[in-house]
Amino acid sequence: MSRLTTKDVQQLQTLLGSDRVLTGESELSIHSRDESHHPEHKPDAVIYPQDATEVSKILRWANEHKIPVTAWGAGTSLEANPVPVHGGIVLDLSRMNQILAIYPEDLQAVVQPGVNRVLFNQKLAHSGLFFPPDPGAECTIGGMVANNAAGIQAIKYGATKDYLLALEVVLASGEILRVGNRALRTSSGYDLVHLFVGSEGTLGIFTEITVRVAGIPKEVSAATAAFPTLEQAAQAVVQIVQSGLEPAALELLDPECIYAINYLKNLSLALQPTLFLEFRAHALEVVRDDLRFAQEICEHNGCTSFSSALGREERDKLWEGRHHLAYAAAALNPGKRAIVVDVAVPISHFPEMVAFARQKLSEQSLQGPVFGHAGDGNFHVAIFYNPEDLQEKARAQAVNEAIVFRALALGGTATGEHGVGVGKIKFMRAEHGASYDLMRQIKRLLDPHNILNPGKLFSTI
Repeated sequence: MSRLTTKDVQQLQTLLGSDRVLTGESELSIHSRDESHHPEHKPDAVIYPQDATEVSKILRWANEHKIPVTAWGAGTSLEANPVPVHGGIVLDLSRMNQILAIYPEDLQAVVQPGVNRVLFNQKLAHSGLFFPPDPGAECTIGGMVANNAAGIQAIKYGATKDYLLALEVVLASGEILRVGNRALRTSSGYDLVHLFVGSEGTLGIFTEITVRVAGIPKEVSAATAAFPTLEQAAQAVVQIVQSGLEPAALELLDPECIYAINYLKNLSLALQPTLFLEFRAHALEVVRDDLRFAQEICEHNGCTSFSSALGREERDKLWEGRHHLAYAAAALNPGKRAIVVDVAVPISHFPEMVAFARQKLSEQSLQGPVFGHAGDGNFHVAIFYNPEDLQEKARAQAVNEAIVFRALALGGTATGEHGVGVGKIKFMRAEHGASYDLMRQIKRLLDPHNILNPGKLFSTI
């Protein structure tokens, strides 16, 4: 792989114009890091394409010159997924931000990759529709596909991969490929759409995305349930899922999380392990029955308070606080960075994993809130450490590795929703075994010069 020279930049500016091939220090700095703890890496240039043809020209040129190309959405990822670790070109797709079509009668939409998730849902709402995957961040649809984002509603609605119908993808060679179609069911050949999901820009660049959407339920009700111990709260999660209830969200937060949310949103929740629950339906009686059943399960597991009489304003505060929990926790740990654990395990092992994570933090004298999308076995630990204290950083990394390897031993995964990026590469062989070699072969087939987001998913190809 090569770095861009002044002559290279001039050639690219001839292709697209000097106003969209930028090398200013501020542009390079903005695109050098995401929201993770991983080190920054500056690109040599940032390019803003406007359509698939331009993306094709850039990739064809980069492939000929063996220049790395890293796609960029909103930079909200947590594993350095869009960070250009080998320099080269950052392809910022924020100007490809058009909603190309909405088909209300088919519950489908077609968008460009730079469409903002929140703005997309605001537009869909006019038709009584929404795009269910909700990672909370102000991310783009392209970034969500690249990382297979999930979020708080995954227990009921699934992850981004469950909503994809078709993709327009530009390969490393510059070839523009269309995979999938708008039919809801197909048995025609290999499922190439899902090959690209979660590939983090290592196999191709998305330029058009066709997704399923859903109707907005009429009735929504939320509740909080506080427990004496984290283990009791986790056990209630398992029983709620096993009971057949289908909450739209089921979040577990430990006392550190509750303190942070109280601090951020000026709330007065009890500083106890707490579940946030939300149910959605088209009939009020269904929501009420679900809440009543959930309350019985929580109380059976030692719940000390169950509050379902939440007004719209209080409910919105709770979920806004949950969405911004990472920022609140960071504000309470000034000067520190955080390794964010992102494991997922079979739901029956969820209580065990939560207890294991808390135990490891205690053993290493580290602080870190435990929280997550408990309903589908995915949870996080933000392990805070002083970046100037190398011993403390090493202890934080040891806790992260212990939690991940324990999850893998229980049939789980190193990353439930944040993707591999650079931080999870060291776990890929242990998780995937021989199939990791097959992934590498696919990468070599589609990107033989390794120009697409090199250093992600694989340390080398």
